[in-house]
Amino acid sequence: MAASLISPYAGDETSIGDAVEMLRKTGHPISKTTLERQCRARGVQLFKHRGRNYASWTDLLKVHRDWLDAS
Repeated sequence: MAASLISPYAGDETSIGDAVEMLRKTGHPISKTTLERQCRARGVQLFKHRGRNYASWTDLLKVHRDWLDAS
C-alpha cells in the first residue's frame, strides 16, 4: 500500500510535481504524466495555477494506492 495517511484538513491542494516527489520517497514512484492521467481517469479534479496542476493530496494518495493495487 502506498500510504495510509489521509489528511483530515480541507484545502489540502498539492502540485502534481510536489506529489510525485513525495510519492517517490514511498519506494513506489509514479511519473507526473502517469499521475495526471490516472487522476483524469478517476475523475479527480485538477486545478491549474501558474502553469502547474494541483489536486487534493488526499485524492492523490488514493489514486496512487489504486494505481499500485492495479499493478
